[in-house]
Amino acid sequence: MSSRAVRRAVGRATAAALLVALGAGCRAERRLMITSDPPGAVVRLDGRLVGATPQTLEFIHYGTRRVSYYLDGYISESHVVELEPPWYGRFPLDLVSEVLIPWGWKDVHRVHAALEPGSGAITEPDLRSVLERAASLRRAGPEGPQPVPEPPAGEP
Repeated sequence: MSSRAVRRAVGRATAAALLVALGAGCRAERRLMITSDPPGAVVRLDGRLVGATPQTLEFIHYGTRRVSYYLDGYISESHVVELEPPWYGRFPLDLVSEVLIPWGWKDVHRVHAALEPGSGAITEPDLRSVLERAASLRRAGPEGPQPVPEPPAGEP
């Protein structure tokens, strides 16, 4: 093999190793930190049980998430959270920041709930409105639910 062929092979191997090294070391870290006051609330993320607060979770995709908190002696809470990417995590900049730069970046989103003391029991008036709404949804056609009709005079 000639020296020119050897240099060409070494150059290709070096370029391939450099591309692999750049691609392997550039992972972005996306984290969602969920806390509550008081701590120890059971957390559901998009309906999936993830544990008790404080909780740190990794995520891959940005978008809308629902975070729900449950703790005995406190009123349950639920929040819709929008996870927005940083400017360098938006297309087409993410191609450069995640693929070509040899070190990753961290994006941390924090969600906090201050839970209010309460029994969480449904009272009679609340239960009645929930049942009326459920009945309205059962009767709904393709056009959606209609207003609940008023009861005739004299009926409770």
